[in-house]
Amino acid sequence: MVDKVAWAEFRKIHSGISREIKSMAWNAYKTDDFKEYLRLCEEADFITPLDVGVVDSTEETPDAVPEDNVFTEYAKLGRRLNRFGISMTVDEKRAIEQRLAEIARETIPDNYKCTPTDGWQIWFGPTQQCLLINTTRKLAFTCSRSWWQKRYLNAMYVQRELVNDEKQIARMRSSYEMRKKLVKRAPLPDVEIMLPTSAAEYRMRG
Repeated sequence: MVDKVAWAEFRKIHSGISREIKSMAWNAYKTDDFKEYLRLCEEADFITPLDVGVVDSTEETPDAVPEDNVFTEYAKLGRRLNRFGISMTVDEKRAIEQRLAEIARETIPDNYKCTPTDGWQIWFGPTQQCLLINTTRKLAFTCSRSWWQKRYLNAMYVQRELVNDEKQIARMRSSYEMRKKLVKRAPLPDVEIMLPTSAAEYRMRG
C-alpha cells in the first residue's frame, strides 16, 4: 500500500512543473493511477521522490554502492585539500587542484556547462549522503552533508528538501543514473556549481 501525501505537500514537491501537468498528476496520484502519474512526471522531465509502488525500490543505500577508483580519488583529494590546504605549499595545493579539475573534466557530460543563474536543489536524508541537482541542466551530483555544509551552508538560490527515508534518495539517484544524468561525486566549486554564499556575491548576481 502506498502512503500518500496531501495536496499541500504534493504541490510543494512538484513546484518545478507547470500548473496544468501538476493538476493532471495530482488527479492521477489521488486516484491511484500511478502509471499515469509517472508518465506525466516523465513528460515534465521531473524525477519524483514519491514512492508510488511502481518503480522497484533500491535495496542498497548509496553507502553500499561501490565507487570507481577515480571517484574515490576525487573525494580523498578534496578532503585532503580542505583539511590541510592552509598548510600546503603553493605547488602542493596547485597539484591537487589540477588533479581535481582533471577528474572533473573526465567525469562530467560533454554538454554540461554551469552558469551563475542555474537553479539548484539538494535532498537531505537521514544519512550523510545527499543528492544535489542542477535543475536547469537536469543533472545530479552526489555529495555528503558535511561537504555541503562546509561550502554552501548559507548559499542562496538553492531549494532544500529534507526526507526521513534514505531509500527515497536512493530511488532518485537510481532514476538519474538510469538516464545517464548522475555524476557520482560532488561538483567542482566555481566551475560545475556556482552559488552565491555571501551578500557581496548575491549583489553581483543581481
